[in-house]
Amino acid sequence: MTHISLRQLEYFRAIAQTGSLTAAAENRRVSRSTIAAALDDLERALGSQLGVRSKSHGIELTEAGRAVLDSAITILGEVDDLESIGSEYRLSGEFVIGCFSSLAPTVLPRLLRRYAAEHPEVRTSIVVDSADSLDERLRAGQLDLIISYNPHTDPSLAYVRLFETRMHALLPAGHRLAGSSTIAVRDLIDEPLVLMMTPPSIDEVLGYFARQGLRPHVRFRITHFELARSLVAAGLGYSLFIQRPTHNISYDGMPLVTLPLDPVPPVQLVGVAWPRVRRLNAKARELIRIALDEIDAISPESLYPDGAVGD
Repeated sequence: MTHISLRQLEYFRAIAQTGSLTAAAENRRVSRSTIAAALDDLERALGSQLGVRSKSHGIELTEAGRAVLDSAITILGEVDDLESIGSEYRLSGEFVIGCFSSLAPTVLPRLLRRYAAEHPEVRTSIVVDSADSLDERLRAGQLDLIISYNPHTDPSLAYVRLFETRMHALLPAGHRLAGSSTIAVRDLIDEPLVLMMTPPSIDEVLGYFARQGLRPHVRFRITHFELARSLVAAGLGYSLFIQRPTHNISYDGMPLVTLPLDPVPPVQLVGVAWPRVRRLNAKARELIRIALDEIDAISPESLYPDGAVGD
C-alpha cells in the first residue's frame, strides 16, 4: 500500500510555490535536506518524477508534478476545512487572493473589510498584478483564487461571474469633447493617448483601435492605474479604460470625464477564478459568498444602454 503523508504534500506545495528546495525550506522553516527527503519519498511512493532540479533554475515541475500539485492543494484544503469544523467552524490560517491591478482599488477594500470582520482569525494576503502573472501564480499554487477579467475564456479555469463592464473614454474636464453624450473614437485619433500597458488592458485598447482601422498616437505608456488617470486629468492626453471607479476625480484631486465610446466596445466579464481541477477550500468559498453579496457595491454603473452590441 502506498503511504503518502500530509507533511510530504505540504512540503511539495511549498516547493511548487517557491520554485526551489532552498526557498521551500526557508518558507517552512526546516532544513533543505528535510525538504529534499520529503520530495524523494513522495516521488518514490507515487513512482513518478515530480520535478526536474537544476542549480541555475531551481526546480521545475513535470506534467505529473503539476497534476500532483493540484491534488495536494485540494487535499490540504480539505484537511484545513476539517480543522475548522473541529474549532466550531471558525476559519483560520493563510488565505492569498490575487487581483488584477486596476480592479483591486475598487473591488478589494470592501470585500476584505467584511471578510476580516467575519473571519478575524484568517491571515489574508493580497497579490496585485497583471492577468498573465496572476494566472502563473495561481497555477503554481501561490494564490487561492484570483479576481480578473474574462476568466471564461480559459477552459482550464472555473469561475463565478461578478459583473460585466465595457471600455470607455477618459478625458480631462476641460477637453473640447467633455460635454458630448458619446465619443467617436475617430475624433480622438490625432490626440495623445495615455496607454495602460498592463495585460489585458493594452490588448483590448489597441485591438479596439485596430478594428476601426485606426492607429493611436501613444504619448505615455503607463502600468500604474492612478498615474494614468492623473496624467489625463492634467490635460496630457486621453485614455481608454475598462475599469471605472465610482468617482471622477484623479488621485491628485483633479476632475475627469468618463464617456461611452462609439462604436460600442465588447463586454468584459469580471469574475473570481481558480483552476478547475482544484476544489476550493472554505476560506475561498467565503470570499466568493461575500463578493456575491457585495455585487451592487463593487459593480461600476454602466455608461451604455442595456442590450448595446459591441463592435
